[in-house]
Amino acid sequence: IVDNRATAKNGKMMIILCHFALSSSRAQKKALSILIFTVLHKSLLVVGFASNRKNAEKNGINQPSQTRRPIIPNNSFANLSARKDGIDICIAPNGKGMGSFAIDAIAKGDVIGEYTGEILTRKEVESRYWNLRKENKRDRKWRNSRKRRNQGISGDYLFDMGNDLFIDGEDADVSSWCRFANHADPIGSDCNIEVRAGKDMSDNGDKSPHLYFIALENIAKGVELQYDYGEEYWDGKSSF
Repeated sequence: IVDNRATAKNGKMMIILCHFALSSSRAQKKALSILIFTVLHKSLLVVGFASNRKNAEKNGINQPSQTRRPIIPNNSFANLSARKDGIDICIAPNGKGMGSFAIDAIAKGDVIGEYTGEILTRKEVESRYWNLRKENKRDRKWRNSRKRRNQGISGDYLFDMGNDLFIDGEDADVSSWCRFANHADPIGSDCNIEVRAGKDMSDNGDKSPHLYFIALENIAKGVELQYDYGEEYWDGKSSF
């Protein structure tokens, strides 16, 4: 997560929402409804990871850790959205845990899915993940619900959307399959999707920004979907 006050100093350190390079007509039709936000000066709309950990580090506090992998029920939104979008959620190779795989071939430029989850305010994030505020009754109820359903409380699935709003994709009961997309080195051949921001594609009048996974190349059936988390994610990991 990159705080909306941050500036882009290294293109590899974060996923910058930028231009489309679409090749298929199907993707072009979908892309017409996506608005890419202009990157200017300090008002960057950036998707990355781990400034929550940096905030915690500055304040001398420890992040909550997840000791068990979450249970993903078949009727969870993560699984339901995966079946709808033609994605298989299963164990990924090389000890990465769960991953997302293409059930059918995907064309370059296709909008594969939307990264969804709980919408949290900055105040809620500061109390529930960053320990910068004292928990209230709602926060404790939220935490107990996560623990009871064996869902994580790591803060690793937050996306800063600006305007003090965050998408938290950690709870699989209310988050889409996109939370299972693993990291891949952008220099290597495994990085085959990216995250882009745009307007809601459902024509329901929602003008808030949304996050979409876009295919960077033609993806064959059975291939794992992976994207670059950004160096800040790993910098934050290594500091704890």
